[in-house]
Amino acid sequence: MKKGYLWCIGFVLLFSIIITICFFNLKQGNDNNLDVLFEETVSAKEEFTIDEMLADYDELWEMLEENYYYFPYLESQGIDVESLKRMTRQQLENRISNVDGFIYLLDFMFKKMNNFAHLSVVSPEMIFVYQTYYNSEGVGDNGWKNTLQNPQTAALYEYLNKVPFTENSELITEQVLPDIEVELDLQRKIVIFKIRTFDDKIYKKEKGFINEYLTSLDNAKIDHIIFDICGNAGGNDAYWMENIVAPFGGSYEWDTWCYLRDTELMREYFFDDYTPELISELSGHAVPADVKQLGLTHYFKRQQTLSTEATLKKNITNAKRWVIIDNRVYSSADSFSAFCKATGWATLVGQSTRGCGTGSTPILISLPNTGLLVRFSGIVVETYEGTLNVLAGTKPDIQVDPIVGNCQYVINQLVD
Repeated sequence: MKKGYLWCIGFVLLFSIIITICFFNLKQGNDNNLDVLFEETVSAKEEFTIDEMLADYDELWEMLEENYYYFPYLESQGIDVESLKRMTRQQLENRISNVDGFIYLLDFMFKKMNNFAHLSVVSPEMIFVYQTYYNSEGVGDNGWKNTLQNPQTAALYEYLNKVPFTENSELITEQVLPDIEVELDLQRKIVIFKIRTFDDKIYKKEKGFINEYLTSLDNAKIDHIIFDICGNAGGNDAYWMENIVAPFGGSYEWDTWCYLRDTELMREYFFDDYTPELISELSGHAVPADVKQLGLTHYFKRQQTLSTEATLKKNITNAKRWVIIDNRVYSSADSFSAFCKATGWATLVGQSTRGCGTGSTPILISLPNTGLLVRFSGIVVETYEGTLNVLAGTKPDIQVDPIVGNCQYVINQLVD
């Protein structure tokens, strides 16, 4: 009896050790590489039943109706949200048979809502960026990291990395990213940078480019530097912070008033870091009228800072800086515009931006059956005119008609 009893204890201890090792290895993989995440423990499902996808669809809408603030605004813009919700579900029930179709259908539905406030399906390329910045070694717990560590999400995206979506899906279309363009006019002492994207790939590819180019001018007399970001839909805030602002040096502080709704999901992402307070108890600050329309309940005031040592000579750092914007400037490109407006780093010329910057990275929802990720903006930020950035964008310092709102206008009217 004793031998049998000891053998059982040994087996239990051995089994516990094996489970502990497996769990440790699993967590290490989760922190380091999406390609090997759950590779041996979870197989990506290639097929989902219609009931599973319908359940995910219903769960998605339940989450959106509680946490996506912008339906009242979409309705005011003529988008029949309820009709779109109903028709999309009917198409899912009657026409879709696999996860590729499910993804395409959601993608199409969000486009019908103008992908407003970053509302979109997270593509395999996009999840890699999220993994890089929110799920890497050394990053503490946060809402993004917790969502990215969902085993089914990891399994699904491992599968989607290997098996293409339907050919009609724009989520896998290879995007041609434009390089930065430079024009130098020594006669008028002007440098013009045309930057059409802050995409993460371009950020890494062009890191240091602006600094190196301006350094190469040596002691040339430069009176004006123009950053033309018209049509820039954003990407990575690090692009403008490190590639554009940092070489000129300086220390900057600016405040942003942020609003959100008190829900379980928002608590996972924001309440630990910012400790929002009730808007109803806010005094001494005029809250934008649209805050009530969007059903927002809490606020916090966030102080942002940016400080670097100049790497450029004074003949460059003393030049007048201009940023050209239009109504296509979005996300992190809008964040750059708002930074210029708040700090005076550059004079904004053109049209109001499309907005949806100045807040934070869009939050994530992981659908329970497929593991598919959907994202949208969880914070609404107030502009310096007392409006909401997501609705009104960033207003330029100098308003220019769209027909002439370009670098040539700045050169002809303001620089000469």
